[in-house]
Amino acid sequence: MDQNRVNTLQSLAGQVAVVTGAGRGIGAAIAHKLSELGATVVLCGRTLASLKETARAIVEAGGKAEAVTCDVTDLQSVEAAAKSVEASFGKLDILVNNAGIGGFGGPLHQLPPDAWDAILNTNLRGVYYTTRAFAPMMIRAGSGHIINISSLAGKNALPNGAAYAA
Repeated sequence: MDQNRVNTLQSLAGQVAVVTGAGRGIGAAIAHKLSELGATVVLCGRTLASLKETARAIVEAGGKAEAVTCDVTDLQSVEAAAKSVEASFGKLDILVNNAGIGGFGGPLHQLPPDAWDAILNTNLRGVYYTTRAFAPMMIRAGSGHIINISSLAGKNALPNGAAYAA
């Protein structure tokens, strides 16, 4: 990115950010951008290898990153990640709820219940679990930002994507 453009953006120096689904794709890109702006980034996701790769790339670019395994569909896993962040950094300034999965398994009346559950457990319940676990740090500090990433499919439904659009 053009260094002049970065300089016009708000500095996040000294801030700690958690990004779910940060091992690849949009989550990794968000983590890189937060790091470019000066934040220490905690990368959360299910696959430690991809999280470590993203962390390595951020550190090689001069940033600070830590990989923490976290399954947003498992409340105990999310609570453990929140405790890890609090123990390591003592605070949280930014939470980006990015983890999500797609699901276009056909018409709603043919979608197996386990597919419906998997999509909603990740894309909806995961946001609830993560916010529930991490928000208390922000509340205690009296500040913080929670950013929920969603799809335009919630506004403009796609064929055979009822669970995803929900």
